[in-house]
Amino acid sequence: MSQQEHSENQSTFNQENAVNPMGLLFDEEWLRKGVEAEDKVGGNIGAGLDWGSAFGSLIGNLELLGRFTTLRISLNREVRLLLNNWNLGTATKIAVIAARERILEKFRLPTPEVREYILATLENDQLYDEEFISDQEILHELLGLLLKQEDWEIIGAVAADSLKKEIIHKAVGEKISA
Repeated sequence: MSQQEHSENQSTFNQENAVNPMGLLFDEEWLRKGVEAEDKVGGNIGAGLDWGSAFGSLIGNLELLGRFTTLRISLNREVRLLLNNWNLGTATKIAVIAARERILEKFRLPTPEVREYILATLENDQLYDEEFISDQEILHELLGLLLKQEDWEIIGAVAADSLKKEIIHKAVGEKISA
């Protein structure tokens, strides 16, 4: 392949993935180059999740990576259903957003206990027969590991602040207060 052909192929590759960056997750060549780049600098470049040595095995196994995505989607869905059941009214949406942010933060920097539980969950074949993980017991157990009391306090404070702002906005907008 000539240098010009390689440049044209690389340009097409970059354009296609600029439109669909998720396509990179399934491109083995791109993943291999990412691992090589990390090897060159002697470890994790620091983009994405901090999984230490376990991340290499996760990203190198497309099935586990797919399961990880399913797990994250299932946890986000479960926390949304949980908060909806609590009947928080207009604060529900912001509470769900705050909870999802906390979950993502915990996934980015998992404790050894959380990392071990997630890896064990990813290897449980029975959980991945459907679009979502339907085993609420496992999802609630993982939510209990991820979201501690201080996380729920932050979620509650964010939701309460949002509700407070909404009340003030409506009161001023309807000229109820002077």
